[in-house]
Amino acid sequence: MSKPDRDSLTFLIALHAHQPVNNFDHVIEDAFNKSYQPFLEVLSNFPEIKISFHISGSLLDWALIKKPDFINTLKNLVKKGQVEILTAGYYEPILILLPEWDRIGQIQLHRSKMKDIFKINSTGLWLTERVWEPSLPKSLKKAGIEFVIVDDEHFKLAGYDVENLGGHYLTEEEGNEVAVFPGSKFLRYAMPFKLAEETISYLKSKLERGQDCIVFGDDLEKFGFWPKTYKWVYEEEWLLNFFKALSRNSSWIKTMHFKDFLMRNNPAGRVYLPCASYSEMMEWSDNMFRNFLVKYPESNHLHKKMFNISCSIEERSLKLKSKLDEARLNLYKAQNNDTYWHGVFGGLYLTHLRHTAYKYLIKAEKALESAFDTRFPLYEVKDFDLDGEKEILFKDSIFNICVAPDRGGSITEIDYKPQEVNLLNTLSRRKEPYHEKVLQTNEAALIQSGDNAPSSIHNLEEAKDVDLKEFLIYDSYRKSAWIDHLYGKNNFNEESSFKNIQDIRTLWSERYDYEVVGNKISQSLVYPDLNIQKNLEVNKNVLDFEYRICSNISGAEFFSSEFNFLFYAPVLINGNQIKRQDALVIEDEWFNLKYEIVFSQEAFIYSYPIETVSDSECGIEKNYQGASLNFIWPLSENLDVGFQIKVTKR
Repeated sequence: MSKPDRDSLTFLIALHAHQPVNNFDHVIEDAFNKSYQPFLEVLSNFPEIKISFHISGSLLDWALIKKPDFINTLKNLVKKGQVEILTAGYYEPILILLPEWDRIGQIQLHRSKMKDIFKINSTGLWLTERVWEPSLPKSLKKAGIEFVIVDDEHFKLAGYDVENLGGHYLTEEEGNEVAVFPGSKFLRYAMPFKLAEETISYLKSKLERGQDCIVFGDDLEKFGFWPKTYKWVYEEEWLLNFFKALSRNSSWIKTMHFKDFLMRNNPAGRVYLPCASYSEMMEWSDNMFRNFLVKYPESNHLHKKMFNISCSIEERSLKLKSKLDEARLNLYKAQNNDTYWHGVFGGLYLTHLRHTAYKYLIKAEKALESAFDTRFPLYEVKDFDLDGEKEILFKDSIFNICVAPDRGGSITEIDYKPQEVNLLNTLSRRKEPYHEKVLQTNEAALIQSGDNAPSSIHNLEEAKDVDLKEFLIYDSYRKSAWIDHLYGKNNFNEESSFKNIQDIRTLWSERYDYEVVGNKISQSLVYPDLNIQKNLEVNKNVLDFEYRICSNISGAEFFSSEFNFLFYAPVLINGNQIKRQDALVIEDEWFNLKYEIVFSQEAFIYSYPIETVSDSECGIEKNYQGASLNFIWPLSENLDVGFQIKVTKR
């Protein structure tokens, strides 16, 4: 082994604390009790150890109200020079998903708050989920950023040997230069999952190879809040032992702040990084984060709604800047990253996160409409979700509605604006790679490291819920609304349950002709053997749907209109149900809403819960995503039906 060039190794430690916007209080409280507070308590006893720390704006807002002592402790550590504060987008967005004005705005908002609270000018960025694209340096430089922390995976994909990386490298876009620090994957898996001395030995090996700097950057939650880590990190004193080991070896391990290292050291070289993130994210996203927008149409829909609202705010900000502050702040909250992707964390699969994002987007729209005294109703025909086909965007004072004529004339969004809720905020059931674990076994398969050490969250393979195999049902189309089906003679009767039924024809992929006049959207599908005319008229808080159907398709005996709603009504969704009636009243327990549905012609109503099987930090679990309501009529030569959905707040 070659003799090291220097006699010490600089050890840069960056920790990141974050909770999603409007996450449950008990979850955040638990994270403070198990991770955030005890970590700072232990750190305070080692003033010689320097770390860099990032706290997201959503978590900071909560802590300022609920945990002032924590904020004061952090202030003191910053004042003493032990802690360096890092910045990021305020509400922890994936920066590459935002237009540049929001990238800059979110970062500047966070930097401003850090300056107000901690009296510092933070120029180092914690890159959310380390999602990098080559265009970022330009935005970062404009936002006042001098350096950013990524992963060594980024450098590996750029052709570098990760075992021989230096301290920091320079990159640029159109002459906008920033420094990038590569974080060590080995250390991410070692801390705190290996014994402290194993990490010290690894650092020693780096020094002996001639390396003068190594970076650790990861979530603070892994130190106590991740499954089975609290006992190991605090009760069995892993963190205390680790800090003691750093102190014992302080003659050659030097902890330092990133900003200080940047000032005292020349760059190790120049680098141009490809689109990348940490290795696990690359696997979940099929090698590029934007692929989540392809895999999950629900994520893409949410993203495009966010992007459209952002553009509207930016276009009008020069005229009424002061009146748009409320709209912009709500937009920023909706840009919180957790909702737009899924890996080992629940993310997109968590209904309350999707609801929160839609809530703030609707709030932003309402603020925008109020600022410009918008006149309703109005509609626009555009390629909203950028799939090459145009959608109909209808708005009035009560509803926002998005209709997709090319996807069977279905509706993909119904916002009930008084309550700020998307009534169709459901998630389709799709196959995920980890479903193979459910099919194989429900027993835990843990990869252990050290005598009693817990596993990294990335190595947990246990099922939180048991007997999940029966819930591995997959949809061939998006579970939205106003979806047309044709059923055969033997497919359906009042006593049957057709949870897994195969229809004769699902019209999801058909392209309907359309026309919009005033507050009425008309669509039609005309074939030699099938003629469907369907209308939607919006009158205050009433959605009035109407059908006329003529079918000569052999074997088709029933017609169905499917609606998938985000509500919780146990009486309706406990098991698969088929009822025959001319009206239906749904009492929703989640949003305190009442749905009244009245039919002009008696219908069979088939309902069932939409339940997905998804991975989370606590294991593989079942999640309720909404309820599917299927309104079914026997076909006759001229089926003429209509029904109303009246949404009122109880």
